[in-house]
Amino acid sequence: METADKININRLLKWLPYLMFFAGSYIYFGFFGNYVFFYQEKSSLFIFSHDFLIENLHQPGGILIYLAKFLSTFFYYTLAGALIIASVITLIIFSISKIILLLTSKNARVLPFVIGVALFYLQTDYRFSFFNNFGLLLQLVIFSLAIRYLNFLKGWIPILLAPFWYFVTGGFSLIFSLLLTFYFAFDKEKKGWIRIIALWCLNLATFYISKEFLFFQTGKTLLTFPFSDLNTGSQQILFISIAGILSILPIISRIKFRLPDKLRISDFIVSLITTIVLVIILVIIGMKRFDIKTKQYFYVEKLFYQNKFDDLIAYNTSNPPTNSLTIFLNNIALCETDKLNDLLFHFPQSPDGKTLFLKWEMAEEILKRGGYFYYTIGMINEAHRWAFENMVMKGHSPEGLKMLIKTEIINGNYEMASRYISILKKTFFYKEEASAFEKLLFNEPSINADKDIGDKRRSMLKTDFFSITDDPYINIEKILISDSLNKKAYNYKLAFLLLKKDYEGIKKELPKLSGLGFTRFPVNIEEAAIAISMGNNGRMPYSGNIQLSNNTLTRWDQYLRVLQQYKNDPRMAEPALRSQFGNTFWYYAFYRYRN
Repeated sequence: METADKININRLLKWLPYLMFFAGSYIYFGFFGNYVFFYQEKSSLFIFSHDFLIENLHQPGGILIYLAKFLSTFFYYTLAGALIIASVITLIIFSISKIILLLTSKNARVLPFVIGVALFYLQTDYRFSFFNNFGLLLQLVIFSLAIRYLNFLKGWIPILLAPFWYFVTGGFSLIFSLLLTFYFAFDKEKKGWIRIIALWCLNLATFYISKEFLFFQTGKTLLTFPFSDLNTGSQQILFISIAGILSILPIISRIKFRLPDKLRISDFIVSLITTIVLVIILVIIGMKRFDIKTKQYFYVEKLFYQNKFDDLIAYNTSNPPTNSLTIFLNNIALCETDKLNDLLFHFPQSPDGKTLFLKWEMAEEILKRGGYFYYTIGMINEAHRWAFENMVMKGHSPEGLKMLIKTEIINGNYEMASRYISILKKTFFYKEEASAFEKLLFNEPSINADKDIGDKRRSMLKTDFFSITDDPYINIEKILISDSLNKKAYNYKLAFLLLKKDYEGIKKELPKLSGLGFTRFPVNIEEAAIAISMGNNGRMPYSGNIQLSNNTLTRWDQYLRVLQQYKNDPRMAEPALRSQFGNTFWYYAFYRYRN
């Protein structure tokens, strides 16, 4: 009985490092680094269709991407994503251990976990694509199977498999070929050199045929796809180093380290030390790599996609943003809730307008978000163009596809909208939204009643023109020439004038506000009007039928009193003014971005 208990304890201790690594990875990605899943799930879309499968057969490595997209679809749920990521990295560790055991008949105690920790480190970057680790795992698994069953057909099966494996995993298959090469290099009795020559002749023939007759891709693409620096989160050197180490496992496994008998310790102590060290390292990496600003940004983006604009603004108020994209989305939310020029200076702003609108760039981060500004101000065709260009560059994504559907419905292009809806219906988690869109097709009353699409159709630009994406403010002016009642575009114009401290421009716009349906001045516009009066001997600029609020006038008196307490010395008064009036145009005008 004692022997059985001892065996069970030894088994547990053997698996303890693996279990703790899995648990640590799961906890980090499930509860701290879960923004990784949001980014990667929103960056691609797995579609259940024959056409989508065929698309991924157009070049070697496409099947790897297809399978990885299928698994990353479940990143929609954070805990499912954590389970997948933790499982893949842990299986890589186990596969390395198994390979070394098959090659040497000895258990590996250090190298597998060093590789696992490095891959965990890489995966904590949200830009590090899941298919990288998945691709490594597939190479290790197929190599492990190859050497275990090498005697089948006298060891030629792995070599004959190489062309197929290249087609499945693309450039990652080079790791498998190198593993076989170094394995055969030590197989002198069975004349492994013959297999090495056959393997690389077959690889070269496969590459030549692929380049000249099958895929018509550049040599570099055929050799490396789907690997790229961008998809490793600019961690290319570390990832290539890990891939290189894995490729020479047969060599590394033959390196022997002999410890003196005095330094040898029991398996129990080894497992215990390994487990403790692993936990400490994972905690340290997790603390170093966790980015609270990135996590906050993606939470804001999630609220934005859900049209929870009030919640978004409240969150940013409690967690002041510093990321320009966060502020860009926040400004759209402010405009959608008619608060843009009431709360503009409650958040950091760029004086050149970069937090109001994004200039056209082919960079993914800009291209997939910049169109939402145009969608808000009624330039539906321009919003469609941004979404379409992003689709052409990066393929379908959930939010990009929804933008295409909405803009087509708003424009009355129901046939085209139906095609996009049919794609969205072939996904796991967006079928309900696709069905809701489908109910709007050819249904004018339902469209008009829709809070988002109906509002955008009513405010959409009726006169089209060539947009100036290098200077979005010009587009606002063009909109207001043809649609002077576009209130959201007008709010953006006012916000830009405030950021530029264009007092003359603001002065000209004050009398127009009542004609646009304003029953009161936005708070920041009132503050600007008072600032203008100070340069006009205290005379308020003409403001039409709208009067300044008593609240703003009272706050201005308080502002002056604070300044007087410091003998009208702006430098001495700055801390107190920042504390009480840091979210006003007055503070921005005097203390921010002074020439």
